[in-house]
Amino acid sequence: MAVLAGVRAIMKVGMVGIGGMGKRIAINIAKAGFEFTVNDLREAPMKELEQLGAQVAGSPREVAAASDIVLVSLPNNEASEQVALGPDGALAGAKSGDIYVDLSTIVPSLVHKIAKEATARGVCFLDAPVSGTQETSKVGGLSIMVGGDAATLDRAMPVFKAFGKKIFHAGDTGAGATVKLVNNLLAGINMVATYECLILGTKAGLSVEVMRDVISASSGSSLVWNTVVDQVVNVSPEPPAGEVAVQGLPTISKDMRLAMEMAQELSVPLSIGATAQQAFLAAMAHGGWPQKEYWVMMDLFEEFSAVRVPRPDL
Repeated sequence: MAVLAGVRAIMKVGMVGIGGMGKRIAINIAKAGFEFTVNDLREAPMKELEQLGAQVAGSPREVAAASDIVLVSLPNNEASEQVALGPDGALAGAKSGDIYVDLSTIVPSLVHKIAKEATARGVCFLDAPVSGTQETSKVGGLSIMVGGDAATLDRAMPVFKAFGKKIFHAGDTGAGATVKLVNNLLAGINMVATYECLILGTKAGLSVEVMRDVISASSGSSLVWNTVVDQVVNVSPEPPAGEVAVQGLPTISKDMRLAMEMAQELSVPLSIGATAQQAFLAAMAHGGWPQKEYWVMMDLFEEFSAVRVPRPDL
């Protein structure tokens, strides 16, 4: 514990992107006692982190200038590229020997582009996307899949342990991003399968409780099944007032698309993945749904089958 406390004392941490999942990560970092600087496009989450002791910076460049390690959690490829490589981006303010970590789910080709520029500036780079539920993100229990140099990962480990429980070194640069896309493709497929099975069982006269109890103890069980059933029944897909979705429909839909694009580049047919993606595309076409958590999709399957899965008014 004394060693970890010493690392915290000398390691200055910065973070760009504190909406949704990023805010949960930032809160855990702030509570861990690091000297912490944050930046976001929105004022509200920065004020919230400021109350936890973080310093607020005016740009990603300012965050990097004040930090030894910078983490970014962003919604898409375009945001990751701009925050890293833009004229006021983090790498413009980073110093030789610093660590730059992209926690976002982005394509491996962009990971390599950012890593190349970081290396040219003497900055160490890790691609480290995360996975987990709302609850695991609250308690610092995320899974982190890391691509990059093992020695750099060792240096970053005290920060990762502030918000992650299972930290995997997936391989060289880009491996973290690649395994995250494979994981989220499978998760998206399982989400669609879960919606369909809930609908089928409901229309056949089964209760959600029976399906949940039996399947959770049987061969059809999965982390996605258990999580989605709980969310559909007990959690509103509408984010609280003033908040953004933690696991928003656009995020999962984007991850499915990126996985399909990677498969196309590698000439890998994904017949089941392609079918599941159509459900996400249909859900994204609903006005208002892109601002909600991904399990709003359940409404789509209920419309298709003219049945309502019983759940309390949320």
